[in-house]
Amino acid sequence: MDASTLTELADRMADDLTDRPGDERTLAAFLTSARPVDDDRELLALTASLLRIRTITDHALARTADVIARVGLPGRKRVRSASSLLAALGAAPAVAHRAVRLGTATNEPAAGPVTRGMRDGAVSAELGDAVVRGLHHVTGRVELTDEAKARLVTSLLVQTTPSRVKDKARSFAIALAPAADQAGEDAVPIAERDDLNDVEVVRTDDGRVQVTMDLDVVAGEQLYAALDPLTRPRPEPDGSEDTRSVGRRRADGFTQLVRTYLSRSDRPESGGVLPHVTLLVPATVSINGRQIDGPVPADAGQSVEVPLADLERLAGQVPSLGFTGPISARTTELIMCDVAVALALLDKEGVPLDVHDEHRLFPPGLRKALAIRDGGCAFPGCGLPPSWCDAHHVEHWQHGGKTCLDNGVLLCRRHHTLIHHGGWEVFIGHDRHPWFIPPADPDHPDRRREPMCADNRRTLTSLPTAA
Repeated sequence: MDASTLTELADRMADDLTDRPGDERTLAAFLTSARPVDDDRELLALTASLLRIRTITDHALARTADVIARVGLPGRKRVRSASSLLAALGAAPAVAHRAVRLGTATNEPAAGPVTRGMRDGAVSAELGDAVVRGLHHVTGRVELTDEAKARLVTSLLVQTTPSRVKDKARSFAIALAPAADQAGEDAVPIAERDDLNDVEVVRTDDGRVQVTMDLDVVAGEQLYAALDPLTRPRPEPDGSEDTRSVGRRRADGFTQLVRTYLSRSDRPESGGVLPHVTLLVPATVSINGRQIDGPVPADAGQSVEVPLADLERLAGQVPSLGFTGPISARTTELIMCDVAVALALLDKEGVPLDVHDEHRLFPPGLRKALAIRDGGCAFPGCGLPPSWCDAHHVEHWQHGGKTCLDNGVLLCRRHHTLIHHGGWEVFIGHDRHPWFIPPADPDHPDRRREPMCADNRRTLTSLPTAA
């Protein structure tokens, strides 16, 4: 069986899945007219056959990926690796990397049951990949005999889902780890081995980013020490307890660590420049989401007909980040206050017209003035130190707001986000200090939204003359 035979098979399947009126013998006709109960058995048999074909195809792709790497084809095609070549041919990056891992595993005797299971269509690529990674997880921590590896793989293969395989492998690694009194004098305990450190950063289908860390005890201690002061509960503006969960507080603290690092001038360079967030904004749209040369955006829940020819143009008019892709207009406004963001305005072809990284920002002198006036995050009940804060334009810079003391306020990232996304408003009062207006109460829409003074000016009295 060669490439032409596989192509012919793929074409036959595609033809059989094409709806053709009057032809009742095709798979498409059966799927269109399948009846409850009467066709249950055939549907189950069809599903099982398709899953087996998919698994065998994944196995063939994995072996092919291994050969591609072995014969050096990526270099001749001017790509970095076998996974890059698969991605260039249409495979999703995750699928391409998985195929390469499974292809490499075909050369490992211990992974033989996985290879044979995929070849026969009994072990899915997802489960097989989990078993291979689980095997490596255990053998990276414990030295096993060939017989022990075989038993380990057999035990992992009977798990029903990839997540259970992962949990089982971790259990084996912990159970098989040698006790301290059994290890040699020069042996490094598992908890202290930095060669096992691993961080996985994955973009999810909805555009979010998931981070999984496996760190040695020293790096973990440093992480705990860095996060501890950033994750302590902070009271809400009305003095009540912090409503954030422990996980949310950790996430906020970790985000602050990254932001603090990006704000430092002594961080290592990347590509000749200091690492920074890059915001790409099409010049044909305004930052607040309204197109300068297009129609007014539809209200929520309103259906809008968009000509097919305009879809590509409209998609190209959405602001985006360099690594993680498209973002909303409100988030665009939020991050434009950041000192570690470079703003690039693009023409309709995606070519930068200009790159702004300084003139919209509050210079050091103004930030010092804001720190003296606000004392830290000005949001009521917060007060985090100035070094943890953004300098926020009360009237947004992209809407004509000036970079000056009377148009700025210091806000930590949590409360900065509330201003942009949470319905809170901030204004500079006649006293030249920031004041905050809470969002409307949906249960009492007619209730007056009473302004609240900045955190460093709050007192124990509620008199209207109190600052």
